[in-house]
Amino acid sequence: MIAVTGASGLVGTSLLRVLGDDPAVTRIVAIDVREPSRRARNLEFHRADIARSELEPLLRGCELLVHLAAVVDPVPDEALMARVNVDGTRRVLAAAAAVGVRKVVRVSPATVYGAWPNNPVPLTEDAPLRPNATFTPAVHAAEVERLLAEWRDEHPDAVVTTLRSAPVLGPGAERLPSRVLLGRPPLAVRGASPPVQAVHLDDLVAALAHVVRHDHPGVFNVAADGWIDGAEARARLPRQPIGLPAEALERALDLAWRTGLSDVPPGVVPYLMHPWVVANDRLRATGWTPRHTNEEAIAAGLAALGPPPSRARVWLLAAGSVVGAVVLGRAARRTLRRRRDARRARRPTRR
Repeated sequence: MIAVTGASGLVGTSLLRVLGDDPAVTRIVAIDVREPSRRARNLEFHRADIARSELEPLLRGCELLVHLAAVVDPVPDEALMARVNVDGTRRVLAAAAAVGVRKVVRVSPATVYGAWPNNPVPLTEDAPLRPNATFTPAVHAAEVERLLAEWRDEHPDAVVTTLRSAPVLGPGAERLPSRVLLGRPPLAVRGASPPVQAVHLDDLVAALAHVVRHDHPGVFNVAADGWIDGAEARARLPRQPIGLPAEALERALDLAWRTGLSDVPPGVVPYLMHPWVVANDRLRATGWTPRHTNEEAIAAGLAALGPPPSRARVWLLAAGSVVGAVVLGRAARRTLRRRRDARRARRPTRR
C-alpha cells in the first residue's frame, strides 16, 4: 500500500495515474487539502493538512510513502511556508515511523544546490547544499533534506530516496522556476548567461515511479541530458527578457514583491546569474532514462503557458517597478533624515 502526500498537485496527480495503472499497486492513500482532479484505481482520498491533521491513522498499513506536499512557490508569509514545508515534513516522518513505513520518497528542487559563480558544471549529488539565503523555497528544501537524512539514520532498515529535480516543464507546470525559465515574466541579469536545464513532467513522474517500484536509496538528480547555452535558450522564447543590472533588478523585484505587484521575489536573481545545472548519471545508472530533451521540455512548457504578454505591457511593468524602487529609495532616505534630525533636536545642548 502506497501513501502520497500532496497528491492533488501537478506531480502528484500524474503519479496517481501511473500508479493506478500498475497492477502491482493494490491500494493508494492520497492525502491533500483538496481532492485530485483525476481519480485513480484503488484510490483512497483523505482531505488533510500535513501541518495540522492527525496523520498516523491515514498512514497506518502503508509500507511506502511518497512525500510531495509542500509550498513550492514563495509566498510573503514565510511562517506559513515553514509550517508546511519543514514542520509538516517533521510531522509526516514522525507518523511514518510510528506506523512502520519502510520506504520514503521525496522530490526536492535542484535550487537546493544554490546558484553560485564557483558552481561546477554540472553539479553532482556529492556537491554541498548551498541554497541562496534569499530564496526561501530552496532554504526550506535543504532543511527538509536534513530531516530526511536524520530520519534515515534513526531508521537504518528503511529506504529513503530523494530526487533533486531541475525545473519541471510540461502541461500544467506553472511553478515559479519553470515560469522564469520560460520568460514569464521575462527577467534577465544584464551580462549574465548561465546554462539552462529542465526536466519534462513525464520524465520526473517516470523517475518517481521507477524509485517506487525499485529500492534505490540515496539522492539522485533528475533532469534532461545536458543543458542549453543561456543565449540559445533565450532565443527560443517568444519575448526576449529585459536585461537589468543585478542590483536594479533586485530592487525592482523587492518593491513589486512587497507591494503585491508581482509573485516573483528578489531571491530569484542569483539563479538568473550563476550556473546550477545538474548531472543525471547516477539515476541513469539505475535504469531510468529521460525521454525528452531540454529543447523538447521548453517547447512543451511554452505551449502549455500560451501566448506571452505584449511587449508594451512587459516594458510598462518593468519600468513601473524600477521607477517605484527609485521612488521608494528616495522616500526611505527622506524618512531616515527626518528621524535623524528629530533625534538631534531631542538631545540636550552640550557646553
